[in-house]
Amino acid sequence: MRNILYLVGGAAALFLLSRFRFGQKAVFSLRSIRPGGRLLSPVLNIELAAQNPTNSAITIRSITGDVSVKGSAVASVSAFGDQKVPANSESIIRLQARPSAIGIFQTVRDFFNKEKTPGPVNINFTGTANVDGLVVPSSDNRTI
Repeated sequence: MRNILYLVGGAAALFLLSRFRFGQKAVFSLRSIRPGGRLLSPVLNIELAAQNPTNSAITIRSITGDVSVKGSAVASVSAFGDQKVPANSESIIRLQARPSAIGIFQTVRDFFNKEKTPGPVNINFTGTANVDGLVVPSSDNRTI
């Protein structure tokens, strides 16, 4: 009986360890953010790179997050649906962030302030992704 308990405990520990190690290896990085859409329904087109340095393919089931400009949240991102990333490769995920009403005014204000005082604008993407059932955090900055 004791041997069976050791065997079940060892299998459970190996399963949990493999899932923890796998979750640590999926890496997300922000590639680009471009404005798009129409005047009355603007969007931010985001390209997020999903890197898989493991020897097995992964499936990204969902991504949610927020886009902030100069520390103020401007838009929310949510994408649901499976996207496969092959082993030892990178895949680009295209997302659309829809600014909130407050976010639209903040973005316009930052745009006009940029014309008055030219310089880089810091954009931050913070979110989480469901990678094969594990929650993987993502946070990246881009300066434009």
